[in-house]
Amino acid sequence: MMQKELFLLWNHASVKVMDVRHQIVQPGEKQRFDPLPSSVFLYFIRGRAEVLLDELAYSVRSFHVIHGGKGLTLEITACENDAEYYILFYKAVISLPCRQEIMQLLERRNWFFAPYAFIPQQSVALFDQVEKLHAVWQANDADPVRQLRARGLFQLFVSELLRQMDEEARGYGKADLVFQAKQFIHTHYSKPITLETMAQKLTYSIPYLSRQFKQQTGHSPIDYLISVRLDRAKALLAQTDASLQEVAEVVGYSDLSYFIRAFKKQTGVTPGQFKEQAASVRAGSEYPVKRLRSSLVRISPHNYNLFNNENHYRKGEGEKVQLFRNGAKGKMHKLMLGLALLLSACSSPGNGGAVNSSPPQSTQQTTEASAAANAQQAKQQWPRTYVDATGKEVVIAKQPQRVAVTHFGMMEYFFALETPPIASTLAERMLGSFETLKPYAKTATVKDIGEVTTPNLELMTELEPDLIVAFSGTHNDVYEDLSHISTVAMINNTEERTWAETLREYAKLIGKEQLAEDYITKLEALMAEAREKLATKKDKTVTFLRASGDGSTFYVLDDNDVSYAFDEKSGLGLKPPGQYKLEGDVVSLEGITVLDPDYIFLVDYLDNMDTTLAELNKSKVWQSLKAVKANHVYPLDVSISTKGPLAVEYTTKELLRVLVE
Repeated sequence: MMQKELFLLWNHASVKVMDVRHQIVQPGEKQRFDPLPSSVFLYFIRGRAEVLLDELAYSVRSFHVIHGGKGLTLEITACENDAEYYILFYKAVISLPCRQEIMQLLERRNWFFAPYAFIPQQSVALFDQVEKLHAVWQANDADPVRQLRARGLFQLFVSELLRQMDEEARGYGKADLVFQAKQFIHTHYSKPITLETMAQKLTYSIPYLSRQFKQQTGHSPIDYLISVRLDRAKALLAQTDASLQEVAEVVGYSDLSYFIRAFKKQTGVTPGQFKEQAASVRAGSEYPVKRLRSSLVRISPHNYNLFNNENHYRKGEGEKVQLFRNGAKGKMHKLMLGLALLLSACSSPGNGGAVNSSPPQSTQQTTEASAAANAQQAKQQWPRTYVDATGKEVVIAKQPQRVAVTHFGMMEYFFALETPPIASTLAERMLGSFETLKPYAKTATVKDIGEVTTPNLELMTELEPDLIVAFSGTHNDVYEDLSHISTVAMINNTEERTWAETLREYAKLIGKEQLAEDYITKLEALMAEAREKLATKKDKTVTFLRASGDGSTFYVLDDNDVSYAFDEKSGLGLKPPGQYKLEGDVVSLEGITVLDPDYIFLVDYLDNMDTTLAELNKSKVWQSLKAVKANHVYPLDVSISTKGPLAVEYTTKELLRVLVE
């Protein structure tokens, strides 16, 4: 009964961590809290102690858990040796209104304030959560997400405690040593693990742990660890487009070459060969696999993948946690959105801060004939129906004038179509740093609506868009929330479309098909002209490199982000340095010497370029390259990796300027 009631309350509680302390009580010493300022969990990790909670007495030892409520008197006395423990102060409340069953339970017995004790049988899992929680709590107060991280770790501690309570109630009994060792390995495989650390955590000797593990599994603990790591690596290689270096680091290998050797020893193939085999299997199925890595990742650890990696991201400095999280579609936030929409409807319409801006002169020069055609298109019959990436028939009532995009990579398409979006995720950062977008920052106002996966729904509501464009897969979890704000069209960004095909797709949404064709014609003419002029360099090899961040490896962008540069028919007709067979998509400096191109275009944020080149020039391997010796290394802004129309135009003009003019 106690477990069921605890589960019910914790599943509906809002929690705040008040304090986390690591305490040591000397023999004979007493520590007293009179009264407790909040509810607490005490988790003893060493020694023995007598604990009094008001009139209740507990004799505790290592890994015992005691719970006490606000207002109780707590007294701890060490026995014989030091007693070491963590004390977690927290506040938990149930938001009202709530279910009648919960109200009755709170009136009968509020377990957030009640004293109880538990002896966990799987101590390592709880110990790990408490250690992490304490480390986070002791971090700098300036960390903007410290409270959020602490709350998450505290809830993991509670959920693990309740899980073990449930198992004990079901009669599963004490978990044996080997089970706990396996659990430790599965939890920590991405970190350095030794037999010493494992034995220490489990409080057993190394020989005893190794012997018991080998008897039950037939393998040593370290062999089992390697298996877990490589199984996870195989899943990542098969299911994502993460680089080899990224996979190695995620599964606990800082040495890439060692990872490759270990992988081949277990599987008989290299990671690159395994990845190719998995890709072949996927190619024969209908399962769409989204790229999870992009060359747009900044070197700085404070930023996350800026183009294709929305599902695995790290918080960037200054970014805010939005009120609406993925999958949180409760009644309260829908009510709030509904009220916001009602208030918006009752107020006089405004422009929401948007500026009807024209793009730079280079993208607005159209012929009189095309202008007339565009005017005719504006008069065409609306509404129109668009079948989006999810198969939904999206009815667009009138020609959209106020478009909000949920991925900054979409912005350049709408700029090219002379329809500046009124809002975009990461708008401020991208308009200020992408060379392709900087000109538009001077002529258009695009509101920044926060993060890619969790756009600021409140701000979007205030802006009153008449169309929201989102990516299927990336924004599935917020689709329902977005649809409460305006009409939503989901675009498939997993398909390998050309920039022209993608531009046509966006044009359908806003009735700018003719303008899209004009832009495509103009850009294809520019590329044809460039192809003719660059023919003088047809015997010279060219490659595009993006530093991966460790200073010694690179992403080669030739066959992906700038593949059009090597297309002899419709692209720029450049000559690649030859295919370089690699176990992944990262090339070492030594690998670049095999390519040894005549020209190198170094892709990075331009404000990072001097630092990147200064570091590279320290390397003798880099200095030995043909392009470096001839001073044929040129910078290109990282925005080329969006592969959109502005990126193609920028790249084409830069190549002409550097290689011809």
